[in-house]
Amino acid sequence: MNTVSASAVPTVVSVIGPERDKVAAVAAALQERVPGRRFVVGAGPDTAGGVIAVTAGEEDEDAAIVRAVRDAMGGCVVYTGGELTALSAEPGVTVVPWDGDAADRRNIDRLAAAVTDRWIDVPRWVSDARRADADRIDRVRVAVRLTAERHTSDLLEPGGQADAATSDGRGLLDALFRARLRCTVLEHGVEWPHLPESPTPAGASPVPGGDRQRELLVLVASCGAGLAAAVAVGRLAGPLIGVLVGVIVAVTLALVRRRMLAGARRERDRAAGAAQLRRQWAAVATEVVSRLRVPTVADAVVAETAGTVGMTGVTR
Repeated sequence: MNTVSASAVPTVVSVIGPERDKVAAVAAALQERVPGRRFVVGAGPDTAGGVIAVTAGEEDEDAAIVRAVRDAMGGCVVYTGGELTALSAEPGVTVVPWDGDAADRRNIDRLAAAVTDRWIDVPRWVSDARRADADRIDRVRVAVRLTAERHTSDLLEPGGQADAATSDGRGLLDALFRARLRCTVLEHGVEWPHLPESPTPAGASPVPGGDRQRELLVLVASCGAGLAAAVAVGRLAGPLIGVLVGVIVAVTLALVRRRMLAGARRERDRAAGAAQLRRQWAAVATEVVSRLRVPTVADAVVAETAGTVGMTGVTR
C-alpha cells in the first residue's frame, strides 16, 4: 500500500496587536478551541499562513495596519472591540467584534468560527486524504482481481476466441488476457506496472507411448472385428464377399475409433491447457495487484500545504 512519509504541518496563524497580554490571551484561548492550527504571537510572514489582528477599535491607525497586512498576506481577520465599519466592507478583511473581555469564551467562540471557516485544519485534511487513498487502493485492487477472474472465465469458455488445446491458441488467449487486464488497470487511472516476461505455457505433456498403445489396441480390435465379419459373411455368401466385408468393417471401425481417440486427446489437451492458463493468469493478476501504484491525494496535499501554507495560507 502506498504510504505518505511526509507529515502534515499545521497552519500557522499569527496573532498581532498593540496589547501583548491581550494578544497572548487570545492566542492561548484559540489554541484550546481550534485544532489543527498553531497560533503564534507576532509570527512573521515567512512563518505564518494567516494573521489575526487584535485591536481596540481605533479606526484610522488600525485600518492602516490591517490594510498593510491584507495586502501582504492576501487577507486578515480583525478581532476588534470597536466598530471598524469601513474595513468590514473591504475585500480580504473579516471583522469579528468582541464585547467586554477579548478572551471571554463567548467572544472567542465567534472568533474560532471565523478562523475555522478561513484556514483549514491541515492535519485533519491530510488524515482524511490518507483514509480516502487507502480506501481507493483497496477498491482498485479488488476490482482488478475480480475483473481478471471474469476475463479468465470469458476467454476459456467453450467456443471462445481460441483453442486452449494448441500452442498457438494458448498464446493468443494469453495475449488477449493481458490486453484486457491492461485496459482494466488503465480504466482505474493507474499506470500498468512492469511485469517480468513469462513464456506461454505449453500445456501438459502427454504420457509417452500412451496414444500409440491406444492406436495399437484400436488396430487389433478393428482387425478382429473385420476377421469375425469376414468369417460370418463368407459362410453365407462366399469367401470373396466375406473378405471384402471384413476389410470394410475393419477399416470403418479403425477410422471411427481413431477419430474418437483424437477427439478425446484434444479434449485432454484443451483441459490441460485451460488449467495451465488459469494458473498462469492467476499469478499474473496477483503480480499486477501487488505492483499497482495508485496515485495518492495525501502526497499532493502534504506537498501543497508544505509549500504554500507558510507563505500565503490555505483558505477555503
